[in-house]
Amino acid sequence: MFKKFYLINLCIFFFSTFAFANNKAAYIDLDLILSESKPSKFLFSQLKEIEENKLKQLKKDEINLKEEEKQLISTKNIISKEEYNKNVSNFKKKVDNYRNIKNSDIENLKKIRNREILRFLKLINPIIEKIMEENSIEILFEKKNIFIAKSNYDITQTVIEHINKNVNEFKIQE
Repeated sequence: MFKKFYLINLCIFFFSTFAFANNKAAYIDLDLILSESKPSKFLFSQLKEIEENKLKQLKKDEINLKEEEKQLISTKNIISKEEYNKNVSNFKKKVDNYRNIKNSDIENLKKIRNREILRFLKLINPIIEKIMEENSIEILFEKKNIFIAKSNYDITQTVIEHINKNVNEFKIQE
């Protein structure tokens, strides 16, 4: 009786293991997708252009403030002490205002970058789901969360090809 019970349990364990082994998994490298797909390259070139323009404007404002500081220092011995202190106080307010604007602009640039990357990921999500369905993939992992895996489970290049074929351009929404 004990042998039958043991044999039945062994069979159940053996067959249940095979049932779970049929799940198909794969992984993708999102960093590679974001750096190699044509729409993401276009996205990052737009972001870079916006950031460069904003940084040029900030640099121009900084140069103007430095010039104003030089002028203020050059007038130190020419004008009265009260007027000089008043000018220094106004200049400090301008510098503080510049710093606040600079920090705000940098924060806004970060928000734009994050928002647009999320929009891009939402756009490519149906493409990835379609590839998963076509290849009967039940679970998909991010490559950086995988310790070790065979390269035949990597579907990154397939995803990049589908993205390049199905998404023409990705324009930033401002």
